Amino acid sequence: MHKSTRIAAVCGLVWIASIAMVALLASLLPLRSPVAIDLSHMLVPPNAQSWAGTDQLGRDVLSRLIFSARESLLVVLGATSLSILLGTVLGCAAGYLGGIADRLLGVLIDVSWSVPFIVFIVLIVSVTGVRPATLILSIGLLNWVTSARVFRAQAATIRRQDFVRTARAYGYGEWQIVFRTVLPNLRSTVLTLAAYGAVEVLTLETGLAFIGLSLPAPTPTWGGMLADGASYFAAAWWIVAGATIAVTLTLASFQVIARRFERDLFNQSRA
Repeated sequence: MHKSTRIAAVCGLVWIASIAMVALLASLLPLRSPVAIDLSHMLVPPNAQSWAGTDQLGRDVLSRLIFSARESLLVVLGATSLSILLGTVLGCAAGYLGGIADRLLGVLIDVSWSVPFIVFIVLIVSVTGVRPATLILSIGLLNWVTSARVFRAQAATIRRQDFVRTARAYGYGEWQIVFRTVLPNLRSTVLTLAAYGAVEVLTLETGLAFIGLSLPAPTPTWGGMLADGASYFAAAWWIVAGATIAVTLTLASFQVIARRFERDLFNQSRA
């Protein structure tokens, strides 16, 4: 069981690393422009010249898949990093300091939970316009609550440990203790929550793109490709198939990586 989990996590890391590298180097690869329209080659099935076929406007599907990965991974990385950073800072401060800070965070979490998350993001994107920065900020600033609750509980537990008392006895200040003893002990938690957060952000970004609330045309996105290909599925299944495979493999990769980090965290807590 442990070996299969490890192998799955390695495969997931290889996929994420591979797709990230290809997305970063997309402009250097011998690919057609993802927005180049060729009406003489509409809905061409996969062949030797166009490995993944073309869409309803004659655009190369493989090129659009690769360039879509760059946009999607940018949003995933930015929004996940922002939400984990906010959750870590607020949760650790509340859990370690306790008192008023803990009560204020409790109120803030309760208020945040009462806000319809997806509806609020859709509202922000609709009002401010769709840009990568808008998606990153709107998702990241609203998706910190879960990580903050976890870090709050763990920081409250860590502050009662003997090594924290020892650090105080040696004259370390509270913030020195937080950065030197509390945060290093939360490393596994950060990795686990970041991987699970990436799953949530990618799912949300793909859903927003599917309903037309992600990056505007002609910028390619996986969700946008799914929406475009749905109308042509009977005649051109490869448009939906390519985007579906890309999203599924990426989500599954983040999921198995998160499971591996979660298992390591569980073993660490038992040790």
